[in-house]
Amino acid sequence: MVILGIALLVIDAHVVTHGALTVAGLVSLGVGLATLFHNLPSPYHTSLPLVITFTAVIGGFWAIAIGKSVAARRMPVTVGPQEIVGMEGVVREGGLVFVHGELWKARSPEPLAPGQRVKVDALDGLTLSVHRV
Repeated sequence: MVILGIALLVIDAHVVTHGALTVAGLVSLGVGLATLFHNLPSPYHTSLPLVITFTAVIGGFWAIAIGKSVAARRMPVTVGPQEIVGMEGVVREGGLVFVHGELWKARSPEPLAPGQRVKVDALDGLTLSVHRV
């Protein structure tokens, strides 16, 4: 049951079950640890307060770890070309736009003149869709 509990905790980290497998894993881990040495003589008994404390600490750690990973997944993109959407830039000669230290090809519904400020709406390959600010 201890191995099953650990397996359920690991599986819940990779599957969206909203914590159901975590609870089942913690229960399985607690029961497995509590009954680990139940048939042995007196000096080899398992301490029930130790098992409860250990299970609670593992559950608390798991809740924090899973909560942080869910929060990290919900954060907006901070690295890569997708972060450029929403930034402002300056139009340059030849239909290029200078955004975030880089020159990009740009397309816009209205004509753009060099020196105008634009905002990026979307990224399509290496071409930015922009509009005037």
